[in-house]
Amino acid sequence: MDLLPPNNQEPETSEYVVLARKYRPRDFSTMVGQDALVRTLRNAFETGRLAHAFLLAGVRGVGKTTTARIVARALNCQEDGRTTPAADPCGQCESCRAISEDRSVDVLEIDAASHTGVDNIRDLLEGVKYAPVSSRYKIYIIDEVHMLSKGAFNALLKTLEEPPAHVKFLFATTEADRVPITVRSRCQRFDLRRISADDLATYFATLVEKEGVTIDEEALHLIARAADGSARDGLSLLDQAIALSQGSVTSTDVRAMLGLSDQSRIIDLFQAIASGEPETALGLFDALYADGADPAGVIRSVAEFSHDLTRLHVTRGKTDLGPGEANREAIMALGRGLSVPQLSRFWQASLAGLAEVQSAFQPSMAAEMVLMRLCYLAQMPDPAGLIAQMRDSSGSTPVTPPDSSPGSDPGAAPPGSVPPRVTLAPSGAPVSASATPTPKAPSTPAPSSAPAALRPASDEPPPLDAPDWSDIPPLDDIPMPMEEFDGEGELQPQPEPEVLTLPGGFEGLIDMISDHASALLGAHLAEDVSLVSFEPPRLQIRLTSRAPRDLPKQVQDAVLNLTGEQLAVVLSDADGDLPVAESRRIARQAEFEQAAKHPTVRAALQAFPSAKVQDVRYKPNATPQE
Repeated sequence: MDLLPPNNQEPETSEYVVLARKYRPRDFSTMVGQDALVRTLRNAFETGRLAHAFLLAGVRGVGKTTTARIVARALNCQEDGRTTPAADPCGQCESCRAISEDRSVDVLEIDAASHTGVDNIRDLLEGVKYAPVSSRYKIYIIDEVHMLSKGAFNALLKTLEEPPAHVKFLFATTEADRVPITVRSRCQRFDLRRISADDLATYFATLVEKEGVTIDEEALHLIARAADGSARDGLSLLDQAIALSQGSVTSTDVRAMLGLSDQSRIIDLFQAIASGEPETALGLFDALYADGADPAGVIRSVAEFSHDLTRLHVTRGKTDLGPGEANREAIMALGRGLSVPQLSRFWQASLAGLAEVQSAFQPSMAAEMVLMRLCYLAQMPDPAGLIAQMRDSSGSTPVTPPDSSPGSDPGAAPPGSVPPRVTLAPSGAPVSASATPTPKAPSTPAPSSAPAALRPASDEPPPLDAPDWSDIPPLDDIPMPMEEFDGEGELQPQPEPEVLTLPGGFEGLIDMISDHASALLGAHLAEDVSLVSFEPPRLQIRLTSRAPRDLPKQVQDAVLNLTGEQLAVVLSDADGDLPVAESRRIARQAEFEQAAKHPTVRAALQAFPSAKVQDVRYKPNATPQE
């Protein structure tokens, strides 16, 4: 798509016109990042398949109202006396100029946020029956249509479904889901997508060239990313950056304006976090804060950096780093020693910490706490490394973590190491699950994929050459949970599936159906069924008035599905036993009464008159007196 700004700009005035207004697109050829929408509308104009109502949905600043105005000009363009709509309005005829200058009596644009009532819509619809004065169509543009009241929508429905041939409706909204489905179903809907950062950067480059301003490529990408898909937001930021730098915009100026931190310093900060060095991280943060960096912006940059490193892992180093391209080698070298699970933990902790910083009474303190938390999080052992250690022989000597000091207790277990498994003998004495480890000969060095907390310390820094991303295992090679392994690190055998058989008692049948088929059906059997006789494979029951009439068939189907056996369920007029649930309640009440007669309980109830027995539990191997 052509990204050059339109030639027909706002009229020259003595007053400054902001970029968002000055370079507002005037036809489809100058729209940015909406190829599908433009192609569909062009084809509709060329074939004459124009709907009577359009609903334009999308986030703020992507061109909803602009598109509505372009469509209005295209519908009413009268270039060289033409009598049909034009896909490309000329912008020079009287109709196009009147619509551009908001003085056309046949194009009415209202803001639904300030005209929400049913009376406003009724006044608007009064003019629908009248033909346009000087244009081909009478057009109603309603911005933020979701703000209309329920009564206003109802007043609009009939006219919207069958409008006169000379009327078109153009609705714009940022929240299409709040528009009633009855309205949406009567409109042709177009969803305007967020504009990509690359498209915005390319578009902004053409504008600054036209404005006679020089700007760094990195600064353009920073503004495009901060715009978050909105052309209007990006143009406002670009306007602000030009005013700040007085004609020569640098990435440093943009970072200061946006409250962002220098990329190289963020790399150093992330390196300190990944190495588990809180003192270094706090020193770097203090320097950034002293230079005017926003604490929330620093934490946001750390989160974005962890996202970029994760994308590097997933794409095997082929992702575009945007503003970080200048530091690609340093970023890839840093990502070489970090795994996807580690980066995921950094991302989650940074995201949670960002909310804390934004709501804290002292953001700088909150940011420091988040950074220290990230540093200690980096020292936590990787689950994959723990599993690898478990798979080694039980006689492996413990691995000394890199941060162990010379004065530490040699007999103490290293932080992050696997504790020994302990079981209790019948006598209650603890017994180790494995024999005393025997010394082993020095083994080969641990592979580089092992986590930092499990590798021996080394005085030599890791190499900074670009990693070989082809060695990274695929993402589906995720370690299994710890409970899948036995004490020797081997996979436990999968248990055989339980084979269900038809129980010999009615209560067993109820429990089987409740646990394995339907809890609701089991409740009906317990509450609403009186047992007459149960002699498998025949069951005689009597139903209460609350039981579903098809309960016998439900029971037969459930038993057949669970056991593969046929059970004949027969209804009987005999009285039968009490329902199982009622019998259980009576037995439970008897237990409460019996417990209340116990001397200790009786004394407690006398000492605390307002107390009552809430539950009855039996100790294992207890005698009746207990």
